[in-house]
Amino acid sequence: MGKKLLRNYDYVLLLTIVLISAFGVIMVGSSSVSGEISISALFSNRTFVKQLVWAVGGLVGMALLSFIDYSEWQRLKLPIYFFSLALLILVIFKGTSAGGAQRWIAIGKLFNLQPSELAKIAIIITLSATMAKEGRSLERWSGLIVPLLHVAVPMLVVFLQPDLGTSLIFMAITGAILFVAGMRWLHLAVMGVGGIIGSVLAFLFVLKPYQKSRLIIFRDPWQDPFDDGWQIIQSKVAVGSGQFRGRGLFKGTQTQLDFLPEKNTDFIFSVIGEELGFLGASIFLLVYVFLIWRVLKVAMEAKDSFGRYLCVGVAAMLSFQLLVNVGMTISIMPVTGLPLPLISYGGSSFLTTMISLGLVLSVAAHKDTSIF
Repeated sequence: MGKKLLRNYDYVLLLTIVLISAFGVIMVGSSSVSGEISISALFSNRTFVKQLVWAVGGLVGMALLSFIDYSEWQRLKLPIYFFSLALLILVIFKGTSAGGAQRWIAIGKLFNLQPSELAKIAIIITLSATMAKEGRSLERWSGLIVPLLHVAVPMLVVFLQPDLGTSLIFMAITGAILFVAGMRWLHLAVMGVGGIIGSVLAFLFVLKPYQKSRLIIFRDPWQDPFDDGWQIIQSKVAVGSGQFRGRGLFKGTQTQLDFLPEKNTDFIFSVIGEELGFLGASIFLLVYVFLIWRVLKVAMEAKDSFGRYLCVGVAAMLSFQLLVNVGMTISIMPVTGLPLPLISYGGSSFLTTMISLGLVLSVAAHKDTSIF
C-alpha cells in the first residue's frame, strides 16, 4: 500500500507548491525589510521569520495530510461543518477587530486565527461530501435546495463580520462543485442573475460605508487620491514602475519608502510587479496557473466523485483569489481584502491553502490503492 501511494504521488504538484511557497517567503521578506539588506536583517525581521515558520510548518503538515486517505474526511462531514460554524459565530461575540471588520480570534499573543479561512476548507469538504454521498440529481431546482442551504448559513455569518471577499469565495466554490456535479446551465445562469440582484441589494442596504467606497473608488481612484483611492494609485505606480525587468528584489521604491499600504498582504503582487517587472510577474502567473491546472488534472484522475469535487473546490478557491487579488492591484477589480494564496503574509491564509493542497495530494496518491 505504501509503495502504491509513493508511486501515485504527484511530485510535480508538490514541487510546484514548494517553489511558489519559497517565492512567497522571499517576497514577504522583500516587502517587509528596508534599509541595508543582509541575512541577519532578514532573520531579525519578525514578519519574515513568522512567514518562514508558517511555510515550513505548512509544508510538513501538507505532506503528512497527503498520506491520510481523503475519504476519511467524508465521514466527518457533520463535525467539520458544525465546528467551523461555531468558530464563525464565536468571532461575532469574542473576535478581535481590525480595519472595520471583526474576523479574528486571538490565540495567545502570537497568533490570530481567522475562522473564515478555515471555513473555506470546511465548505469544500462538507459540500463535496454532501454531493458525493447523496448523489442527488441536480436536474431539478429541488435538488439544489440542500446544497445551497448548506453553504448559505456559514456564508451569511461570514458576510455579517463583515467579510465580503470570503463570501464571494464561498459562491465560487459552490458554483464550481455544483456545476461539476451536474447542475444545468439554466440553473447556473439563474443563480448568476440572482447573485447580481443580491449584490445590488446588499450594496444598497447591507454594506458598510467603507465597503461601498472600495467598490466605487476602483473605477476612478483619483476621486479621493489621499484616502480611499491611495492604495490603488500607489499599487498602479508600483506595478508600472517595474516596467519589463523590474527594479530588483529589495529595491522597489514604493515598497522600501512605505508608499504602498498592505504591501506584504493584500498588495504583495504590486511588489512583485515593481521588483520583478512584467517579465517576473508573468512567469509567476504562469507557474500559478500551472498549479491550478495540475489540481484540475488530479480532479480528472480521481477515483471517485468526492475526490473530484474536493479538487474542483480547491481549484475554484485558488483561481478566484488569484483573479481578484491581481485584479485589484491593477485597478480592474475592487479592493476586497483577499490575500494571494501562498504569497501574502498571514498564517491563517497560508495554512488553509496548505490544508487544501494536502487534500489534493491525497486524492492523487489514493487514486489507485487496491491491494491486488
